[in-house]
Amino acid sequence: MSWLSKLLPRRPLPPDDVRNEGLDLAMDWGEQWLAPVQGRLRERHPSLSGVELDRIDDDCRGAMRLGHETVHGFVRDGEPALLPESLAPLLRAKFPWISDENVLRLFQQSLYYATKAGGPARDR
Repeated sequence: MSWLSKLLPRRPLPPDDVRNEGLDLAMDWGEQWLAPVQGRLRERHPSLSGVELDRIDDDCRGAMRLGHETVHGFVRDGEPALLPESLAPLLRAKFPWISDENVLRLFQQSLYYATKAGGPARDR
C-alpha cells in the first residue's frame, strides 16, 4: 500500500466483500492458520463493531467447516467428478456471499486436507 493511500480514508466495503476478505484471512497458512480473523479485520476496517467482527468470524469458520467436511465426504465416498463446481452450490445454499475465488481456494484447501492430512481441519 502506498503512503498516499494510508492518508486517504477507506471506503467501507459491502458486507459480502468484508466476509470474503475475512474468509481469505481465515484460510491463511503459517502463523495465522486457523486463527480468528477479528483482529486482522479490525486493522483493515476499524469501523466494524465487535459484534460484526464476531459474526464474520463465525460465518468464515462455518464456511470452512462445511467446505472441509463436504470435500472430505466426496473423497471418502469416491466422488467421480470432484470439481469446485460440486462444492459451490452446497456452500452458497448456506453462505450466499462466498465469492468464486474463495470457493476455489476453499475447495483446494479442503481437497488437500482430505487427501494429504487424512480429513477435515479441526479448530484449535
